[in-house]
Amino acid sequence: MDRKEGSDLKEKREISAETSQCFHWPISYMKKETYKKGDVIFRIGDKADKMFYIIKGAIKLPEINKIVREGEVIGEMGLFSPYRERMASAICFEDLEVYTLGKDDIVDLARKDCTVVIDLMQLSFQRFIENIRREVEAKERIRSELRIATEIQMSMLPRTFPPFPEREEFDIYATMDPAKEVGGDFYDFFFIGEKKLCFLIGDVSGKGVPAALFMAISKALLKTEAQRGLSASEILERVNKALYPDNDACMFVTVFCVILDTETGQIEYSNGGHNPPLIGNKERGFEYLEVPKGCVVGAMPESRYQTREMKMREGDVIFLYTDGVTEAMNPEKRMFSEGRLKECLNRLKDRSIIDIIQGVRTEIKIFAEEEPQSDDITMVAVRFKARI
Repeated sequence: MDRKEGSDLKEKREISAETSQCFHWPISYMKKETYKKGDVIFRIGDKADKMFYIIKGAIKLPEINKIVREGEVIGEMGLFSPYRERMASAICFEDLEVYTLGKDDIVDLARKDCTVVIDLMQLSFQRFIENIRREVEAKERIRSELRIATEIQMSMLPRTFPPFPEREEFDIYATMDPAKEVGGDFYDFFFIGEKKLCFLIGDVSGKGVPAALFMAISKALLKTEAQRGLSASEILERVNKALYPDNDACMFVTVFCVILDTETGQIEYSNGGHNPPLIGNKERGFEYLEVPKGCVVGAMPESRYQTREMKMREGDVIFLYTDGVTEAMNPEKRMFSEGRLKECLNRLKDRSIIDIIQGVRTEIKIFAEEEPQSDDITMVAVRFKARI
């Protein structure tokens, strides 16, 4: 290396005060560029052709919600990665002045002074480790928030059994096992007046937090409308009209709603696109209930629903469930199925409703083996005992 080149490299490795203790930037070897606030410097997936050292302003990385400011660098990891692709987008958060260094410039620098490239690679490695640390912290924060969301969601479902210990005309039990931290299935039961028990089950389209939020709204609306003393079909119609107007995400919920007269055993029910329940007792076994067709709730503004009636006899059990039961998969990708559910209930027909639901849960686990649960699994069982 001659004297001129040595002098040039010394000048090129001058740095700003902010970074003088961490890395010597070859400033004069780099190209100065300016951008305006809002300019897109690059997008995720773009080919990485240069790195950016910020001397004034700030850059936002929207995918990771991070602001990179003066004295910092972005883009070097894309240059050194095997695929040379941008791993995040970069948008000017403020008017920007940067020095850039291209891939070819780095190769040329390496021929003259390999320590610059080694320093760059070390810097890239340090930032990679820092990004991993931030990602782990972010994931832990999300897990913590999801745990809280799970507790909030589960607290919205009745979980004290028996819920009405003073009432001897019926038994009721329910469970919900979410496939994720939060889910879209729900159930509810409450009295309408002195002698009418409303119980229902629902399954929101989708999974995760959006489904859980829609579930909370749907459940609250169903209870509010039911307590007006409406018929089962009127409840679904009013909730459908309430959900549809602001439903920009085009979500919906399937609902099966039942109102039981605890004195006579008379029930009225309406179906909002949900799975048909089963009804039976220990003498005759379980059969699927014939249900009216009904559109899912929240999808169409003028959906109409029907109310059907029947009388439960003493000892009859009505079993409500979501499709997470019948569509549970085993490792061979076979579903638990409606037929297998009916067979399972008939084996359990002389048991208590708690044993019936726990028995079905056990059968599903045995059937699925080690296959991960893909959908929420929710069940409600009510046995009519008549007034004692």
